[in-house]
Amino acid sequence: MNLKLNYIGIIAAILAFISLALPWWTMSYSVSDVSYEMSLYPWGMTVTGTVSGVGTTVAGIWSTYGALALIILGGILGLVGSVMLTKRGKALLLVAGILAIFAPIIFILGFLTVPYGIQYLFYSALGISASLWIGFGLAFVAAILLFIAWAKHPMPTEPSK
Repeated sequence: MNLKLNYIGIIAAILAFISLALPWWTMSYSVSDVSYEMSLYPWGMTVTGTVSGVGTTVAGIWSTYGALALIILGGILGLVGSVMLTKRGKALLLVAGILAIFAPIIFILGFLTVPYGIQYLFYSALGISASLWIGFGLAFVAAILLFIAWAKHPMPTEPSK
């Protein structure tokens, strides 16, 4: 049995999972005695620094959990589709790419649901600096690679008679 793996799909799935360990959006605030950095991931948020009496509104929880579910499903289907040398494997890679591309889109849509949220995607003024971060970009790269893996998926050849 000749086992061909779709290495592009495997790499894409690994990148999708790595994106979960990296921030998708960060904001830092530093004025006088108050300074903090907030990092938003699809699975939650971390805050470091001195936060005394400062409140912050971030993306709606539905969008972060939605992005989490989509990127995890995209990664799992990408792995499964990459080891299946069939039309079904190729179809799984397509679905994985679609799910993975929607993860960062859903994440951004969450910023639209809070007042002035969209302006904080990229913001720098008055001691506040905010931007999309590497996990977000890595999720997009994973989605693009899943589409490339789908297009280049090896298919079984007809046995010669």
